[in-house]
Amino acid sequence: MVKKNPEAPVQVLLRAIQMHHVLAAQEAQVIASYFKQASFSRKSSLLQAGETAHRLYFVVSGILHMYYADERGQQHSCNFFMPGELATDLESFSKQIPASNTIEALANAECLSISCKETVSLMQESPAFNKYVMDVVEAIAMQNINRTKDLLSLQPESRYQKLMATRPDIVRTVPQKYIARFLGISPESLSRIRSRMATSQTSY
Repeated sequence: MVKKNPEAPVQVLLRAIQMHHVLAAQEAQVIASYFKQASFSRKSSLLQAGETAHRLYFVVSGILHMYYADERGQQHSCNFFMPGELATDLESFSKQIPASNTIEALANAECLSISCKETVSLMQESPAFNKYVMDVVEAIAMQNINRTKDLLSLQPESRYQKLMATRPDIVRTVPQKYIARFLGISPESLSRIRSRMATSQTSY
């Protein structure tokens, strides 16, 4: 049996852009020339709170976790960046100010990265990349708005059900304690919710 060669990291990025935007061969070459490969081992930090986010990452494989710590030192999960997604602290990156969040690898991760200055240049040079980045920023903004509304208006079980429906990749691959932090509940509460749902499904 012939093994299929793994897709080159930059091809994963170009394919993600091409899913929604027309990308000519020459423009694809320009985009590819800007990105550098970066590998991160599990638990290593890509950005620490208090640092300025100077780089934008595209996740090729692995999982990145963004969180902040409250005054008591407790961690609260803000987002998970999965393969095929762009990752950074948007406020810190766009304004070049210290980040309020930390980003770390939950699993060994392969990424492509580009600096803030290079991102601005590439967005001016490539209409497809510019539209891709703007679409991602808009999507993240809407996710943040909806998540805030959900935390205020939905019960924990409803929040978990919505996460299962909208981000099944997170439910499948992210450890339960991080999902609980993302939902604003304790791991024990999430375990009870999962047990109730499992019991309900088997009763039918």
